[in-house]
Amino acid sequence: MSAIDCIITAAGLSSRMGQWKMMLPWQQGTILDASIKNALQFCSRIILVTGYRGNELHNRYASHSNITIIFNPDYALGLLTSVKAAAPAVQTEHCFLSHGDMPTLNRDIFLKIWKLRNNGAILPLHNGTPGHPILVSKSCLMQAVKQPNVTHMRQALLMGEHYFVEMENEEIILDIDTPDDFINVQKKHAKF
Repeated sequence: MSAIDCIITAAGLSSRMGQWKMMLPWQQGTILDASIKNALQFCSRIILVTGYRGNELHNRYASHSNITIIFNPDYALGLLTSVKAAAPAVQTEHCFLSHGDMPTLNRDIFLKIWKLRNNGAILPLHNGTPGHPILVSKSCLMQAVKQPNVTHMRQALLMGEHYFVEMENEEIILDIDTPDDFINVQKKHAKF
């Protein structure tokens, strides 16, 4: 395990899902449990950003010494606000950025991206589709969250030093936004 932080965003409303997705069942736990567990196979600490139903997540994870919980009061304004809320808590030279609704990421994916680390942002792609986790140097992260007039984190990262890396791992694009995603990712994961 490397001394590296991983920001996991879990603040959203899950509006496209029709129900709150973070606590939907996944294997022996929930979608968010799996996303955190998988990241901790490589990273030393999770910076978990909460918002909607934040008290429930705080109660569930507050006793874990390797999880730091940051509440984002502006979560309704989008994902970028969650990364901005978490950035000051980053203590390591590099940091991964991922989402709480990506329960199929594995240690191998984190390791492949970690080996490519540099002073910028490593943005993984699968067949040209942007995925996660993104790896950023702390300086790149701090520069990105200070960019004016941007509405998305990826947009902010593209304004600084960045590198795209094409990966064969489909898991990097398997996030769960809709009921169909939930069914399809479960089916695909059964094959992995």
